[in-house]
Amino acid sequence: MTDSNIALLIDYENVGIDSLQYLVEQISGMGRIIVKRAYADWSSERKGQERLIELGVEAVHNYRTPRSGKNSCDIKLTIDAVELLHSAQVDTFVIVSSDSDFVPLVNHLRGSGKSVVGAGRKAVTSTTMVKSCDRYIFLDPQTIGLQKHSSTARNNNRRTTPYKDRRQANPRQDSEKSVEQLLIKAIEATVGDDGNSLGTRLAQTMTRIDPGFDYKELGFRSFREFLTSRDEIEVTFREGTDFTVSIKNSDPNAVNENEKSATNKKPSVSTRIISFEENSPDQGSSSLPDDWEEKVNAAWESKEKDQLSGQAAANQAAKIMGFQRLRDSLYPTIDKLLDASNLLKGNWARNKHYVTRKK
Repeated sequence: MTDSNIALLIDYENVGIDSLQYLVEQISGMGRIIVKRAYADWSSERKGQERLIELGVEAVHNYRTPRSGKNSCDIKLTIDAVELLHSAQVDTFVIVSSDSDFVPLVNHLRGSGKSVVGAGRKAVTSTTMVKSCDRYIFLDPQTIGLQKHSSTARNNNRRTTPYKDRRQANPRQDSEKSVEQLLIKAIEATVGDDGNSLGTRLAQTMTRIDPGFDYKELGFRSFREFLTSRDEIEVTFREGTDFTVSIKNSDPNAVNENEKSATNKKPSVSTRIISFEENSPDQGSSSLPDDWEEKVNAAWESKEKDQLSGQAAANQAAKIMGFQRLRDSLYPTIDKLLDASNLLKGNWARNKHYVTRKK
């Protein structure tokens, strides 16, 4: 499969620094980011410049005069996008802005055969901008919170160096935690509709999110061996060389400390070998709890968020229905689960890799 080349163009004054790490993680699963640029008058936007350097983003400076106003940065971003369209092998443009003034640029890029992903804050993004893009990523705190397993851990990551250096500073606890966070981020960025990530694609995405990651430095001979050592995930091997990866728990940080201290040996992930003839959705499908719809709805509502990641929603539903994974039930996907329940379908809707509360 040919890898997609991505150009990330950021209207920095419209978005800010706090959401960029989340955004880079999300689009890393889409392809290789070959251009990263943030546009602003950096003489007045000093905050966050160190973070830009950590993310490998080029700060494009544009002086703002009293007469030019904010639109000068928008014009520079638009000019660069059009130049990249004709001079670089870019397949996907990511325009980070809530400003509807970029709609003509989006339409021009799509009309030239390119995919366009938009990103910005939901409260100030126009419907026209959202519908003009092939995909739109909302950068609101509640949305980003779906990917933040711990606010403390994320804040620590903002001030740390790559994995190799962190292992030297605190070789056990910090390194183990950072590798776990990287793995979970990569799975969430590449997860499919069935709640699984393809193993080969996962390795690529982990390296894109953190180029300093190297499973060999962790003592493993192959990426597959690294994955099967992880307790927070489940690896399913299929016929041939293909294998998929899914998160075991909806909350990867929910670790039983008593179990953790009971043994010094890290448990290995259980793997399952399946063949193409296996028909897992029929297993145990006739013994669902009578009130499974109410329990699933209550579990999703208990998160008190307008959006749940598809992986988290699937894990909760599977647990309530008595299955290890949703795909082992009668309703192997979120779409089929919603179609099977008037209650869930009335309260929730599928939106790409998320389950969104209806208003």
